[in-house]
Amino acid sequence: MDKIADLVTGEAILQWLIIFLLLAYFVYKEYPEFKRRITGETKKELKEEDAIERLSKVEQRLDDIDRKLDSDFRSLELLQRCESEDKELMNESLTEREIIIRALLAIIDGLHQLGANGPTTAAHEELTTYLSKKAHKL
Repeated sequence: MDKIADLVTGEAILQWLIIFLLLAYFVYKEYPEFKRRITGETKKELKEEDAIERLSKVEQRLDDIDRKLDSDFRSLELLQRCESEDKELMNESLTEREIIIRALLAIIDGLHQLGANGPTTAAHEELTTYLSKKAHKL
């Protein structure tokens, strides 16, 4: 015990006390900064993970939008094709109706020349009036 008492002098205790106080002061001053750095890195990692998750959700939504646009584009092309075909059919139908009306006028005119009166004369007048109005509209 005497050896220990000889080693533990007032000067050694004072040195250890100074070391302890410096360590306490260092922990007191630097611990908040150290904690902030560790917590900040953890928060940063969490933010990065959150950003990656949000980015993947946005990419999924963009893929959904892309699929919807592709579907809508195909539907639009089909509608345009159908509209084009309908216009062609309508033009053909108008031409056919015009031919039929002219043929009907020729038949009624022939009947009128053969002496058929009454409804033939009225139909002849209606057809000529109709064709005349139609020609003026064009």
